[in-house]
Amino acid sequence: MSEYQCYEFVALDRRLTAAEMAELRSISTRAEITPTRFWNEYQWGDLKADPAKLLARYFDVHVYFANWGTRRLMFRLPIAAVDVDALRAYFPGEPAMLKTVGEFAVLDLCSEVDEPEEEWWEAGHLTASLTPLRAELLRGDLRAGYLAWLLAVQDDEVDPDVGEPPVPRGLGELSAPLMAVVDFLRIDQDLLEVAAQSSGEHVDDVGRFREWVQQLPAGEQQRWLLRAADNPDLALGSVLLGEFRRAHPAVADRRRRTVAQLLARAGDPARR
Repeated sequence: MSEYQCYEFVALDRRLTAAEMAELRSISTRAEITPTRFWNEYQWGDLKADPAKLLARYFDVHVYFANWGTRRLMFRLPIAAVDVDALRAYFPGEPAMLKTVGEFAVLDLCSEVDEPEEEWWEAGHLTASLTPLRAELLRGDLRAGYLAWLLAVQDDEVDPDVGEPPVPRGLGELSAPLMAVVDFLRIDQDLLEVAAQSSGEHVDDVGRFREWVQQLPAGEQQRWLLRAADNPDLALGSVLLGEFRRAHPAVADRRRRTVAQLLARAGDPARR
């Protein structure tokens, strides 16, 4: 089987300038480069740049696939828009890392197996299914963080005696982007099923969110309106919902399990 690699980067919050596109072109003469996307595939050679540095400087999402068994997913999030401390609890280190670079938090998830993959991902389709996950993170949904932690657990990168981080509600009813990340990162379905047993149902917080907005002081409401006026492209409802969820995280109020307990339960034949 010949080697195959695919690199895709997407800019969501702003378009690349002509100067930035020229900088990227100096890295690759073959890549498809637009104001919102950089894509290239290799059947020999490699990208002559550090993907993490490209993401931190230019882009908001990065997806990488290699047919020898490596898959990587990265997001760049404005620190001002997310609760970095809450997210950090779900990223213990490789293969689930969180770093801060300037005014951004960078989430880096990597799945590796030793078995070559015969099916190659078609350009664009994979990234399209994973990109909406960034919006869910910005809205304060912590389920993606818990999935990242499970990735580290199944790779034996978390001590067995360590307790799990706060369990978000709704692990048993994942959105399409969350299911896409489960498939892409090859998160163990048995482990996810066991984890979901302690998460409870997803909380429909629309009513509480509206009440919270209505109770904001007049000055705070005006600040949000002016923010929307100054930035017409701002998805104000999404940003407000993220702020609400950071103040009211939807996590299950139950006893935390250890890594060893989760793994033992996931591997118990009697559970099936």
